[in-house]
Amino acid sequence: MNDRRKAWSEKHGPIPKGWVVHNMNGDMADNRIENLAAVPRKTGNISEVVAPYRKRIRQLELELQKEKENGYSSRTERSN
Repeated sequence: MNDRRKAWSEKHGPIPKGWVVHNMNGDMADNRIENLAAVPRKTGNISEVVAPYRKRIRQLELELQKEKENGYSSRTERSN
């Protein structure tokens, strides 16, 4: 069992037969549970399933990285 399948199973239980666990942001080394999605293998092209999310995920990750580098959270400032 690979690392992402193990992480998914530990959080959500057994992966149904015929399903795969996909890294939503495309980074195969990023096995945080919030980055993993279990999808049926027979969905056609899995990349097409996650494509709408991948761009947004990368954009949000870059924003968070910039916020950390600046030492503040603009999200927190906007909510105040």
